[in-house]
Amino acid sequence: MPQASFILVAFIALQSPWSGLGVLNALALPRTSAPARQSTKVDAINRTGVFARKIIAASYPQLKGSDIRIESFASQSDYFKARFGYPQYFFTRMRYLLFVNPRVFELHAPEAGVRAIIAHELAHALYFKLRNRVQLLGLVRLTSKRFTAEFERWADLKAISLGYGEGLKEYRRWLYKNVPASRLAEKRRDYFSPEEIDAIERASSRRPELLDYWLIHVPLSLEQIQAKH
Repeated sequence: MPQASFILVAFIALQSPWSGLGVLNALALPRTSAPARQSTKVDAINRTGVFARKIIAASYPQLKGSDIRIESFASQSDYFKARFGYPQYFFTRMRYLLFVNPRVFELHAPEAGVRAIIAHELAHALYFKLRNRVQLLGLVRLTSKRFTAEFERWADLKAISLGYGEGLKEYRRWLYKNVPASRLAEKRRDYFSPEEIDAIERASSRRPELLDYWLIHVPLSLEQIQAKH
């Protein structure tokens, strides 16, 4: 196996927030009784699955029929994550995993914001699907802060281009109040702030071609967005 493949597997394994709940059928809803804590996880997966199916139907036709699984994970600062399944990367049809932190619902994240951030995560799934296995080796660059910011802001841009900008602004306002202060600067670095989304929407309303440009040349600051006004 090439060294880059070993690096990719090691990196993905470190990033994997396995919850122990088990993999579900693609976007399926579990129908089992469970203790309170397990029930909270199942409810979060249920709700995420409902949102994801609707968003795929409305906004991501390329993902229809894809093997997308939903699991829960625990974190004090992250609420949704997406990645591809690493066993399938080597041996079979690609699988895409969407992880939800049940705290996002316990802390009453706005519904429009939840839809928008799921659209963001599905943009990652689309990114994975549109690239072959060799190209996906490039994700080892997620160890770089700059590449991570470009990767996450690209998914924001994709969601904004599909009409989820207002929801993303709601989600970020909620997020800034529900992450440890020590992680706030990182969130602002890696994702567009409400002010940056406003600037993107203003600029692209006048020049729609800017969204296509930014999907290739991802802006990393408000100044870079305003430079294209």
